[in-house]
Amino acid sequence: MRHTSANESVIFEQPLNERVRTLMRLEHLFAQARFAVEGETPWHSRLAITTLGELLDIFSRGDLKTELIKELDRVTKMLRQLEERTGVDTDRLHYVLERCQRLTERLGGHTGQLGAVLRQDELLASILQRTGISGGTCAFDLPRYHLWLSRPANARQGDLEAWYGSIDSVRDATETVLELLRDSAIPRECVARNGIYQRNLDKSMPYQLVRVDLPVDSRRFPETSGTRMFVTIRFMEQGETLDRPHQAHEDVPFLLQLCAL
Repeated sequence: MRHTSANESVIFEQPLNERVRTLMRLEHLFAQARFAVEGETPWHSRLAITTLGELLDIFSRGDLKTELIKELDRVTKMLRQLEERTGVDTDRLHYVLERCQRLTERLGGHTGQLGAVLRQDELLASILQRTGISGGTCAFDLPRYHLWLSRPANARQGDLEAWYGSIDSVRDATETVLELLRDSAIPRECVARNGIYQRNLDKSMPYQLVRVDLPVDSRRFPETSGTRMFVTIRFMEQGETLDRPHQAHEDVPFLLQLCAL
């Protein structure tokens, strides 16, 4: 779910494959990390380290570096096909191509698994070993962590920025691919009859992401399911938090983006 800058609408997103699902989880965690690193309290720093542990957990699932490089290469090949087309902003296109090339080189510069350097940090390793235990990072469990949290905010932020700086190529690659993917589709006005919308998709298009845009004061939210060939959107309503959500029975107008890159 993404709010627009003007706070006039809220966008609900549904990835259609595992690669985009992973990228969106990374994006979420990096955004959370940015908030936490900028904060000055020990609780901000705790959140930053917990988030770092979640990122490293994703890094450990498969070869993320190779997957990111493959995605950047695929995007680069697709963009190069646009160079000869009339009406294309060639300056913008060349900027994006150079950006993808730089990111590919930066990712390729990582030796071993992403985040390997962070796993060798003794303080981080001792903290992350206990994050799976409820309340496992209390002061009496990890006195050296307690001491680190007692340091001035700028000292803690310096360490956090250094740790996150070692994986900033992953953040930049993630943001670049998702930005291009979201920009690939123009919003179209649609109506969900009796609260449900179904659509067959063009099999020749590599659809990867569905975006549903609703007014921020809407009483409804979408539950989206689909594949590259078919998408179903059910608009749900929920009165109080204790109530079970149910499907809307009225027609629901919304903006739809089917993103393919």
